[in-house]
Amino acid sequence: MWWHRLLGRAPTRHSDIAEINIWRLQSLFNNFRRILSLNNAILANMARMEQALGGEYIYDKAFLENTVRTIASHVHHVTYNLNALTGNAYIPLYDRYQEIRTILDDIISGNTRALACPPVLPLSDIGWELEPLVGIDLVCLAELRHHPGIHGPDGFVITSEGTRALTGQLAADASGTVHISASMVRVGLTDHLDILLQECATRRLAIVVTQVDDDEELARELGRFTVMPTADRSVLTIIEETLNPAEPASAGETRALRPENDKANSATPRHEREDSVLQLYVRSVERIVQTIFTRLKATGGPAIIQYAVFVRCCPDAAGRGTVQSRTAFADSFDVLSITATPADEENNTDTYLLHRTYPFELVQSVIAPHPAKRRFADGRLATSNAVIDSGFGRGSALLANKDLKALAETAMALERMLGIPIALHWECLATETYRITRLFPLQLIRKEISDDELAREQEGAQIICEGGQLVQAGVAAGSIVHVPEDMDPADFPAGAVAVARVASPQLTPILQRAAAILTEYGSAAGHLATVARELRLPAVFAVPNVLRLLPPGTEVTVDAGETTVYQGILHTLLLHGSAGMELSPTDPEYRVLRRLLRFIMPLHLVDPDAADFSPGGCRSFHDIIHFCHERAVDELAHFQERRPGLGAIRTRRMHLDVPMDIRVLDTGGGMIKDAANQPVYSDICSEPFGIFLGGLLQPQAWTTNLPSLGFRDIISGMPRTMNMLAAPADTLGENLAIISSDYMNLSLRLGYHFSVIDANLGSDEQRNYVYFRFAGGLADPERRARRATFIKDVLEAMDFKVTVNGDLVIGRLKLVEAGLLRSALFILGALTAFSKQRDTSLATDADTRALFNAFATSFLGHFDRDISSSFTQRAPKTAPHENTDEADSVPVRK
Repeated sequence: MWWHRLLGRAPTRHSDIAEINIWRLQSLFNNFRRILSLNNAILANMARMEQALGGEYIYDKAFLENTVRTIASHVHHVTYNLNALTGNAYIPLYDRYQEIRTILDDIISGNTRALACPPVLPLSDIGWELEPLVGIDLVCLAELRHHPGIHGPDGFVITSEGTRALTGQLAADASGTVHISASMVRVGLTDHLDILLQECATRRLAIVVTQVDDDEELARELGRFTVMPTADRSVLTIIEETLNPAEPASAGETRALRPENDKANSATPRHEREDSVLQLYVRSVERIVQTIFTRLKATGGPAIIQYAVFVRCCPDAAGRGTVQSRTAFADSFDVLSITATPADEENNTDTYLLHRTYPFELVQSVIAPHPAKRRFADGRLATSNAVIDSGFGRGSALLANKDLKALAETAMALERMLGIPIALHWECLATETYRITRLFPLQLIRKEISDDELAREQEGAQIICEGGQLVQAGVAAGSIVHVPEDMDPADFPAGAVAVARVASPQLTPILQRAAAILTEYGSAAGHLATVARELRLPAVFAVPNVLRLLPPGTEVTVDAGETTVYQGILHTLLLHGSAGMELSPTDPEYRVLRRLLRFIMPLHLVDPDAADFSPGGCRSFHDIIHFCHERAVDELAHFQERRPGLGAIRTRRMHLDVPMDIRVLDTGGGMIKDAANQPVYSDICSEPFGIFLGGLLQPQAWTTNLPSLGFRDIISGMPRTMNMLAAPADTLGENLAIISSDYMNLSLRLGYHFSVIDANLGSDEQRNYVYFRFAGGLADPERRARRATFIKDVLEAMDFKVTVNGDLVIGRLKLVEAGLLRSALFILGALTAFSKQRDTSLATDADTRALFNAFATSFLGHFDRDISSSFTQRAPKTAPHENTDEADSVPVRK
């Protein structure tokens, strides 16, 4: 027309609109593919960093800088691609990315400013990310709250930034601002002391000062003090104790503090007296901080002295003791040692030696003589004789068997966290509650194990399982326990070797109790692998037939570094494995890399349905890419209903020998190059779609013995009919499959029910999935609910995670091997045909069970059987042509 020439525009044709729409559609799907591709690259780089952490690579600062830069760039692009796919629905994700990137840059540069936190904070608020400010020993003590065994004490910590402020070591920044002042620290100190003293009946405080310095050995103590009040609380006595972590504390230097205002007497109002006493405690802590600073300066300490202070209540304890996670017992093996001393008998100490592996059996006990007729807290009476025994032959032992095992379990868990043998201090309160009060590195002089010794032991040992992907190197031993995904962590015996089918994130609590973990399926880049490395737990995933080869109760030694499992306990190998660690948490390089990984690797967002599954809930790069992947999958699963304009795009109607009309849109590689205008099954190259069609075309999935609709069914279905008639004309009865070589998104509108199958079958099993959604029906609500139950039962039989709401069924299957996903797609194809109009025949629950049994007999046998990825053996091309679909079924193609 003339106005087109005037405006310089050519008239737009319908075919041009279609081509433009297809181009935009392909662009959107390219964003999805780009997310998958970048995620794979990110996970590969994460794996390299974790392999370096395990000592497989020699690395330097340049490696860390380059790897972090590469990962950060990829994560930024993943965030961009998700927003491009969803129309900028997740802009806040950019902010979370930038916050985490800033922290990583500061860690590499040695700046802790990005870890900004209050200078005084409760022990319960400390996590791994604060290690540079408080030290790894306090982090491990705080982490015990997540452990099922014995926990740490209540208390608070003055960070290294806080102690530097109190001693005048913090200078202003370039703008002249001092971010943490001494007055800020005093306010925090006053508040936390007030809370602690209200909960502390004895009003005694235990204070430990620990150096925080990457260039020093792990957890080097600088001082240990007790602050004690007089009966009238008018004077505080500060007692400095010995620093030998393996021995009970003994008194050293003593100092006294009195209130600055001596007029604080009985005539002073109570609240003023309390304030005066509280300030006395504040002054005592400040004096300890200043004493350590002066002492270090006098001995020629570093220019910047960094140390943290831990303050806790010192209650009246019934007994105290120590645990050493490794003690030489004989040439053949080491043991774990525990001591116990009653509070009123400081010279009578029991000693117990236990195996370091589950079930922590007692090797030897040395029971000190206790006063005859003494009754212990659990009601036992003591004897007056000393006892050396390999069991509990006498009633004088201070610790019961269950208490020994709890202490042993906690010590071994902490040893794995730190990567070196440790010594613990513990105390038992009058309520028989145990808690860990301190932990220390334990430096042992060990006999070197020769290669010949190790070789001789291994030559005589039987290998019962080998292979798989190394997740975390290490050697462990114990009894095999098979772990289903729904196992209660409390039912898992601490110190056993866990064996599971799939490395599912749901197994995370089990890792807190296990000595090692082996799985048949899983990836070294998954969430569970990250947790295993964090706990330094020996782990091997994707071990062939591990459930069959390792029956429950088998006693084994796991050499994760060699991906080998031996029959029985190999003591020499256990000693060699613990001594042969290339890097440990005492190495500065190790610490920097581990700090980086704690903002890169952990996966906190596990459940897509959880309230905190949002950009604000992302605390690591792994969280961000997992969030992007899940939201991208969700976008594609709802792709067609969120984009009603797809009806204008030209698609190809498939020629199928079943009463179902499916149109196909190939976004790349989904069909053969010279496919007909009406493609047939043999033209399909998309693996997920081809497998689905293979199940759909099975003759036994189509049946004619369906009942007629009753009047009640018709009446209950009328609202649905009206809603469908009100829908856009180009969406009525439209079944559209959007496919590529490894992806399918199939939206089916079969009369009165609607279903979506969204699946990805690529080269990375960790990113493959099948999503299924079903809703609707014409029958009354009770019968529709029974069909939903039938579908739910089928999905759960294939290990789908299923949710049901009325007649809506949603199922997800992921983190399984590709063969099971193929089987699931094949069965979903058959289920799509088999479940049509079945709601009308389900009058009772017995009908539902019978329908499930009929389907299971015909099709569920395919599950766990690998459907050929080439799907070259095509399904039968004949099926009944009856037009028994629901009311709006499409005509049967001749």
